[in-house]
Amino acid sequence: MAPNPNSKSPTEDATGDVICIADQFHFSSFYSSTNLAGLEDDDSVSTPTSTTPHRPSRSDSMSIIGPEEQVNGDARLKPHTIANPDRVKLKFYSNVLGDNSTFIHYGKWDGLDQDQPGAYGRASEAMTDYMYNLSMSLLPHRMDSNDVNYIDLGSGTGASAIHLVQKHSATISKATCLNLCKEQNDMAIDTAAEMDMTDRIDVVEASFEEIPFEENQYDLAFSQDAFIHALTKKKVYAEAYRVTKPGGAFVFCDLMCGDNPDLTVQELAQFAERNRINDWLNPSQVIKTCEEVGFKDVKFINLTTDLRISFQLMLKKVTFVLEHGDSHPNSSRVLLMNYRDSICRRITQIERGVFKWGVIHARKPVFMELTVKTPVPFVKTNHLIIDVNKVSQKVEEGQEANVVVVDILKKMPKEQIDALPSTVELLITMSAGLDHIDLDACKAKGIIVKQSGRDAITNHVIQYTLCFITLGLRDAFNQLGVAFPSKGWNLNWNCEGKSLTSCTIGIVGLGLIAKGLIAEIRKLAPDTRIIYTVPKQRRDFDVESKLKLEYVAELTDLASQCDVLLPLCSLNKSTEHLIDKEILGCLKPEAGIINVSRGKVVDTDALTEALENKSLRYAILDCTYPEPLPADHPLWKKDNCFIFPHYATNTMDVREKLVTDIQPIIEDYYGLGHSDARQKAEEKILRYDLAVAHRLTAKYNMDMLVWNHISARHRSGCLITPGRKMWGSIVPEDMVFSSSNVTADIIHEAIYSARPDVKAVIHLHTPAATAVSCLEEGFQPITQDSAYFYGKVATYEWDGVSDDASEKPDIANAIKSVAGCNTLLMYNHGFTCFGSSVKEAWVLAYYFERCCETQLRVMQCGGKLRRPKKMVMEKAAEASYLPEFAPGAQEWEALCGEISFD
Repeated sequence: MAPNPNSKSPTEDATGDVICIADQFHFSSFYSSTNLAGLEDDDSVSTPTSTTPHRPSRSDSMSIIGPEEQVNGDARLKPHTIANPDRVKLKFYSNVLGDNSTFIHYGKWDGLDQDQPGAYGRASEAMTDYMYNLSMSLLPHRMDSNDVNYIDLGSGTGASAIHLVQKHSATISKATCLNLCKEQNDMAIDTAAEMDMTDRIDVVEASFEEIPFEENQYDLAFSQDAFIHALTKKKVYAEAYRVTKPGGAFVFCDLMCGDNPDLTVQELAQFAERNRINDWLNPSQVIKTCEEVGFKDVKFINLTTDLRISFQLMLKKVTFVLEHGDSHPNSSRVLLMNYRDSICRRITQIERGVFKWGVIHARKPVFMELTVKTPVPFVKTNHLIIDVNKVSQKVEEGQEANVVVVDILKKMPKEQIDALPSTVELLITMSAGLDHIDLDACKAKGIIVKQSGRDAITNHVIQYTLCFITLGLRDAFNQLGVAFPSKGWNLNWNCEGKSLTSCTIGIVGLGLIAKGLIAEIRKLAPDTRIIYTVPKQRRDFDVESKLKLEYVAELTDLASQCDVLLPLCSLNKSTEHLIDKEILGCLKPEAGIINVSRGKVVDTDALTEALENKSLRYAILDCTYPEPLPADHPLWKKDNCFIFPHYATNTMDVREKLVTDIQPIIEDYYGLGHSDARQKAEEKILRYDLAVAHRLTAKYNMDMLVWNHISARHRSGCLITPGRKMWGSIVPEDMVFSSSNVTADIIHEAIYSARPDVKAVIHLHTPAATAVSCLEEGFQPITQDSAYFYGKVATYEWDGVSDDASEKPDIANAIKSVAGCNTLLMYNHGFTCFGSSVKEAWVLAYYFERCCETQLRVMQCGGKLRRPKKMVMEKAAEASYLPEFAPGAQEWEALCGEISFD
């Protein structure tokens, strides 16, 4: 709903009832230049007869308090021009509201005590946190990343951006503060510099109606209480859409027109006119406008109740100043009385539904292009994915693709990759191989390549290859068509085959198919000798141990030892003709080769010659080079060569999965819904591990009734101990996302911010470790068990109960001071262990307590201490983190078996 077109411009009437701040108007234009309840601007210029408002400025928050709409007689002083109106506005919030905060947005009041000092500032900060958490819930694929890039439109003093970057330093890599007001921008720049955040906070003086950046730049477009006075809301939303990345989010809070049917159009238009609102839309109209510019899933969250609380607190504060404040000039009292009366009117207008306040959140869709015909019809069920060939809205016409889908027949050389639009981020191929795509060109252009149907392809190739191995070893193909002897036939006839158990299988490569095949062989024949080769830098000791593999460095050595040679590597320049004449010449005469990878991995001419010379027993080929082989190629005539038509994945199951996997890949990459299931599955595992950790702590007498805490990083926050519950009775469902223990929040947030690699934290006051924390010499690594902690323990000076947020940087700095730190010994307090998982953090805590107990017993005995040599401890410390010895690697499964939640 637009206001009356005949409304006066800001320069025509400086006595209107201002609802908020905009480019065209600033409410502090009405402030007297004299003392306003302690509010002074040293740069004020008194011009009693002027009615010209301050130079157009954008602010990051609103004030719907202001002078009376109509004034009789001399009750009001004539307005004065203020040289620095934003400074005066901040002083109003700081001195009248008493918060000393640059957070001047309307607040979120859940669980906050309005009577506590600084309540308004904390509510504003809580609103910023609420909106950020909402934003990240819309972007599940970015929650655990470390390079989130967002823009704050109408950022004001930059308080929100600086707060979020500081609090979520492990996630946000860059925040752009876009704002028109130079003085506010200078404040943001100064604050960022003071907090050493200039490399992560960009402050740009510009309008959000003309954002000076290229399209698709930001994961999140974010704004608090800044759009109300935009000349055209649609233009603002369109600009936000333009700079937001595909799949990104648009989240903002703002004051909106009420939709109470009892209100007349004239009444709403009059309100808009008096408050200089150029484009006064109700929530439904805002949603429709956002959808018109291209956003999807646009929703409104009504927080008007919180707005009412904000005004009630303002009223309470202003009334208190009037009744109990120091004596002030009459001008200040008159102005404060006007604000008091205006706040009362606003509360009444909220109750009547004149306006609403809340959050709009939306997603930018992803555009996909199918460049080939799919083997089965592609059925799209997610409206956030749009096929560029089937656009349904005018706004979608001409949109360049973000995702391109190809198949094995669609060659994508460098020229094709370079010709793709700059908007393309994801290339999906419906194939097992990638040799038809120039991966280097994709990497150079920043394009991620994914394969659809990967799991189905892997499983089919494994099953197919396993059959070939068995049939090849038994010489089964040569038995096809062999007539039974008319006389003397028995079960011992023709027994030249070899069993899977008694053979040696040689594998080239160790990818998904290779590892899956080895696992299946181990199920059938646990004692089969399996050897493999990969470049030395890609050797996998963990897989060797788990699957009982032998590593052979040289391919020639591997070929000479195996009964079956299986090239299972990808095709690239280094693997073309990898199996050449030399390698084939190393095979034993009774050995065979099976190729289900790519035809060009094997030198066809060399293979033909080897089969001709009977230097190997057989070749089973699911792929050849060239493919298909010419009809007159000599391999067709070899009775020891069995050629199949590249058939390993030729089932309808695979064909369907090649197509049905396309949407989940896009959803997972852009966080469009499919990954919600993954997030829930991850959360379920974390809850289980945390509950087990709590139960184990109680079982091993390391708990302290309902106190202490364990957490695991998840999404944009962490799951943590619920509090007020004995640890021996905690179950997975008890974990919470917000602790009721302020000490827990401070310690855990400090560690997570200091160490982005840390995924779990445990803080305990166990007897032995707490006793060691009281020793001047602190923790001493003197045993083999203590190798985990050698050179990895940081210390922190206890400063009373950790209930002051200012301690966070001190705790973070203590951890950063020790490279590879895994434990923080808090003097006269307790300790904290942390690691890449719950199991690692808990097992470290168990061993730390055990080492502290050993240290105390050694001290108690009074004997002369024998310290291990430095070289020995360094070597032990290094070995303690090898995969098989890492904290929790061997213990956790057994420990979980000790706990039951039945």
